[in-house]
Amino acid sequence: MHGADALIERIAASSGAPSRRRRAEIARELRAHVEDLAESARRQGFGEREIERMVLARFEPRRFAANFAWVYRWERSLARLAIFGTGTVATAAAVSTVIFAMQAGAAAVSGGSPLAVLTGRHAAIEAADILATVAAYTGLLCVENLFGRVRAMAMLMSLSIVLAGAFALAGGRAAFLVLGCINGIFLRSLQQSLLSGKFRLAAGIAYFGLFGAMLFAVLPHSSASLASWLMSWSIMGVGYHLMTFIGREVSERLPQS
Repeated sequence: MHGADALIERIAASSGAPSRRRRAEIARELRAHVEDLAESARRQGFGEREIERMVLARFEPRRFAANFAWVYRWERSLARLAIFGTGTVATAAAVSTVIFAMQAGAAAVSGGSPLAVLTGRHAAIEAADILATVAAYTGLLCVENLFGRVRAMAMLMSLSIVLAGAFALAGGRAAFLVLGCINGIFLRSLQQSLLSGKFRLAAGIAYFGLFGAMLFAVLPHSSASLASWLMSWSIMGVGYHLMTFIGREVSERLPQS
């Protein structure tokens, strides 16, 4: 019964099961029910065409897929969380490696100390900011897949406001969380508004360069020059541009509803 086989595959593919193994189990379970129905119908004297019509009428795809999606809802949520967490950490590690390597190289070329870029409080804060930005950007993509683009952006902006309040109450000790949300919103908006990767890269470098210049004007920065400060933040823009491609791959691997 080719029609029944296609029906089973359709239900399994639309079931929302979080893994290939689970979808295979669903297909086996459905196939067993179909075979039982077919065997019972044969004993009653029905022909193969009539049996296939009975199977297609009994196993309505949308209803069965919705039932399976309900059964696997918690497992699907846990799978999303696990993939999101591991993907975010792995992406942040890769982006941090690229950014720190480029910043260390730029410091060596300009006569500075590459080791200073990789150690100290500033490096830890920068790594935390990268992690927060990756989590915000990838999380925004994931929420878009579930709730749509407008609602996802509104949710992340609301989260930014909440974090800003928490940041104020904490006395400024969690600034990288707020900055990460702002960066994530900016990078996603940039990706939506500019189709050309070259333009997105240029806009990202300009944004982070300008942001670095503003911080240079208001924050203590020891003996660092404006040129080295701008170079460091421009490199952040390059790294975050790379991150948008990796983050998209992570979001596409999440189990859908």
